[in-house]
Amino acid sequence: MHQSNQAKYRVQKLQYLPPLSATATRLLAMLGDDSFSLEDLALVINQDPGLTARILGLANSAYFAQQNPILSIEDAIIRVLGLNLVKSLSFSIAVTGAFESSGCRSFDLQEYWNHSLSIAMLSRQISLAVSSERKPDAEAAYLAGLLFDIGVLILVHEFPEEYARVLLQSKQQPDRSRLELETEIIGIDHRQAGMWLGHRWHLPEVVVNIIAQSVDGKDDADSLCETLLVGGVAEWVKTPLPTELKLTQPLPGMEQNCGLSEEQLETIKAGFIHKEEEIRVLAKLLAK
Repeated sequence: MHQSNQAKYRVQKLQYLPPLSATATRLLAMLGDDSFSLEDLALVINQDPGLTARILGLANSAYFAQQNPILSIEDAIIRVLGLNLVKSLSFSIAVTGAFESSGCRSFDLQEYWNHSLSIAMLSRQISLAVSSERKPDAEAAYLAGLLFDIGVLILVHEFPEEYARVLLQSKQQPDRSRLELETEIIGIDHRQAGMWLGHRWHLPEVVVNIIAQSVDGKDDADSLCETLLVGGVAEWVKTPLPTELKLTQPLPGMEQNCGLSEEQLETIKAGFIHKEEEIRVLAKLLAK
């Protein structure tokens, strides 16, 4: 079997091996469905003690600066996170638990979560700031940010030794893209893996489009703004610059595609950088 076909076949099997947990399956059904109540969501989360602990830990973190402790999932939803954010966070946490990353020793799960949280939070903040008639879908951007690199987890789980080589060569050849190295070594890149799995799990189409970026060679006009926004944020987040220099780096395509002024973006970027250390603490909590 050709390497890329073999890789696709193995990735497609991941819907069943490993299977989604019962919690993840229930949460997936709730994504994009407004008929589920706060009580419905809290009931699902409360049946999973590990997920409950992580959501409460996030709600009580310094990032959200609550004066009084959050003691229940209902409180976390009402007072801190909101229904849609808890749906997205809970699903993302449950999904990542389906993948085993310890076989690839050079893979850093905490850094994975730091990157994903950063993309999600900044993408949502920018989406909410847009005042044009065609506003980006802030909740879709947030969920897609959390799942933006889910394809990396798939490849680390299914090809741990090969992905260790990808990471090593990425350090040795920093001028080469991660996607290029993944395709060369594994026969598939994490954008394709994430897109295929997104379709298999029936994620919202806008989220799959964002995860895929332009992997299928065409842009979906209905989700173009969100796709460019989250992709631009992801590029900006991974820029390895000191904080004071990072502020001067532009967010690709934001002014043209989402109608935000440079001044608005500067304010948003500065606020995000101020929260970077707190996001790292959240990532450490999620990587446990």
